[in-house]
Amino acid sequence: MYFLVALFMALLGGVLWFFFKDRKGLHLDFLAIIFGAAAAMWLIDCIFSAASGEAFVSFEAEDGWISLWTVLGGIFLWLILSFIVNNAKKVEKVETK
Repeated sequence: MYFLVALFMALLGGVLWFFFKDRKGLHLDFLAIIFGAAAAMWLIDCIFSAASGEAFVSFEAEDGWISLWTVLGGIFLWLILSFIVNNAKKVEKVETK
């Protein structure tokens, strides 16, 4: 389930970036990359789970918590990166004046 949630968030981030790419301050490209990387990581985990004889995608109760932490962690990382990049641009503008 966590793979499907990460894949959905990657697609959502990509769509948001596509429609709002003129708003560079949002850094939605970071959001799409973060969740794309998470989806790739969980895809590899699903492949290894299937190779060891388990289900490719499982829908257990603990998977919901993993999905929630993946989404919250991705959004938190995106907010931190956006804050750092936006403030770095402000510092460059102040230093050049």
